[in-house]
Amino acid sequence: MDRQQWQAFLAGEGARWEADRAHFPETDADLHLVDLSPLGAVSISGPDSQKFLQGQLTCDLVNLPDQHATLGAHCNPKGRAISAFSALKLSQSELLLRLPRDLAATAQAALAKYAVFFKTELKDLVDTHLWLGLQGREALIRAEQLLGIETITAGQLRTFDCDGERCVAEALNDRQVALLVPKQCAAKLWQQLAKNADPASYDRWLQQQIENGVPQVHGATSEAFIPQMLNLHLLGGVSFKKGCYTGQEVVARMQFRGAAKRRLYRARCASGELPAPGTDIYAEGEQSIGNLVDSCHSEKGIEMLAVLTIAKVAAGEAFRLADGRKLELQDLPYDADADPLA
Repeated sequence: MDRQQWQAFLAGEGARWEADRAHFPETDADLHLVDLSPLGAVSISGPDSQKFLQGQLTCDLVNLPDQHATLGAHCNPKGRAISAFSALKLSQSELLLRLPRDLAATAQAALAKYAVFFKTELKDLVDTHLWLGLQGREALIRAEQLLGIETITAGQLRTFDCDGERCVAEALNDRQVALLVPKQCAAKLWQQLAKNADPASYDRWLQQQIENGVPQVHGATSEAFIPQMLNLHLLGGVSFKKGCYTGQEVVARMQFRGAAKRRLYRARCASGELPAPGTDIYAEGEQSIGNLVDSCHSEKGIEMLAVLTIAKVAAGEAFRLADGRKLELQDLPYDADADPLA
């Protein structure tokens, strides 16, 4: 099943498509089923996979147990994130990166430059797999029941069978479970899950991620941000004890010297057209003081994450998009001023 066939299938299930986002009528159901077409995956497999990635990524995979996931980034030598992702460690020889689909090919190509001396194979799964999501107050318990998997908690992985094909479930938090599914069984699994979960729009999924302060890097923002600008060091995505990796010197220097001038904020603006990742954000002058990271529609307007100049926020300046829409800063669920080295 190719992308066009999948979109046609979901249209028959009631979806309205806007670019690569499926929209469904709003529902107050306790459990929602979400098409995660905007997400992609890169597979890293082979006996040297963990060793290879440990020397490339900001996160610590050696001390991450099998069947667990962690946020992380892959940086260029200047410490700027080529990609950011959730790294799913099935075993030391098999890992997956969940990240925006428009970034998957870039992420794979960047890693492949360093993989030639390791027994590992990288694959972009865009043509073979897709992501579905279960979301709700008891999403983890319901996932266990509906998928027939063992008890799963936030940060854990489980595999399950669908028509003889292996699928992977990742518990992002206590309300969201992402399912990596081979395309040939995706329609059957959707219909099976839809008996117990109401289809919901991708914006509902992304809104939860934005409210949690979890960033994504897209193709338009690749190599735009150092990991601390994305608050990844506060989300377990940067290890300052694991040793060397590409860009490590810059990332460590910024942390130990307290040199970050920008960081991730949550904001909201009036409804209208969604601003694209990388969109400039302005304060009281005409010079950009930050950039949009991600955005989605909600019942209150447009929810977003943006990297902004810390001093401008501290000064209480007003922020706006180029079209004049004003930004209202919102609280993050974690202490953005915390010191991960303390």
